Amino acid sequence: MMRSLLAACLLVPLPAWANGLLVSDPMVPMAPPGVMAHAAFLTLENTGMDPVSVVGVSSEGYRMAHIHRTVEVGGVATMTSIDVLEIAPGQTVTFAHGGLHVMLMHPKGPVGMDDSVPITFNLSDGTTLSFEAPVKHMAHGS
Repeated sequence: MMRSLLAACLLVPLPAWANGLLVSDPMVPMAPPGVMAHAAFLTLENTGMDPVSVVGVSSEGYRMAHIHRTVEVGGVATMTSIDVLEIAPGQTVTFAHGGLHVMLMHPKGPVGMDDSVPITFNLSDGTTLSFEAPVKHMAHGS
C-alpha cells in the first residue's frame, strides 16, 4: 500500500518554484503530428515580496521559444511577442488558450501523449525557473 502511494506521488508533477515565482498546472496540448509550433499553458504566481521579471524562455526540445499574447482585433486573432513579463508581489498570471502562452517552435523531435516538455524561464536577476509541462489532450472550450 505504501509503495503504491509513493509511486503515485512520484507521477504527479510537483510545482516548480524559484525567486518567489511558483509554476503550477503546466501543460502542452497534444497537436497533430508534423505541427511545427506548440503552445504551453500554466499559472505563474509571485509569492515573494518583490516584483519578478521574466525576460526569456527556452525549451531544449525546441529550436525557439517565446512568450506570446493572442490579441483579437477586428475579429482577427494575432500574436505579439512579450519581451519582459513583470509579475508584481502577490500577482497571479495565467497562460491560457486565447491569451498569454509560451510559443514553442520547431520541435527537435516528435512530441506525443504522456511526453513532458522541459521549459525554462529566464529571470532578470540571472536566475532561472525550470519545469516540465506534460503533453495532454486539451478539453474543448479550454
